[in-house]
Amino acid sequence: MARDAHYDKARHKAWRAKVIRRAGGLCEECKRYGRIGKDGLPIPATTAHHIKHKQEYPELAFDVNNGRALCNSCHNKEHPEKGGFWR
Repeated sequence: MARDAHYDKARHKAWRAKVIRRAGGLCEECKRYGRIGKDGLPIPATTAHHIKHKQEYPELAFDVNNGRALCNSCHNKEHPEKGGFWR
């Protein structure tokens, strides 16, 4: 599957940074369930996930309130249609 050019644009990168910063740099799903890493520290967020998918709601693609900060594992869980899985 080809990578969507949307994710390489400066506007998306700025949106991603704002979503992750708003969450304090932590995965919101792991924080919600009290998950911690092997090192005993909270799980850092690595991805900003669109709550309402940008393909269906393009007007919300850069709305910070339409984003959740997630770790890779939690983000994969949100996208089983893309071959994602829960680790």
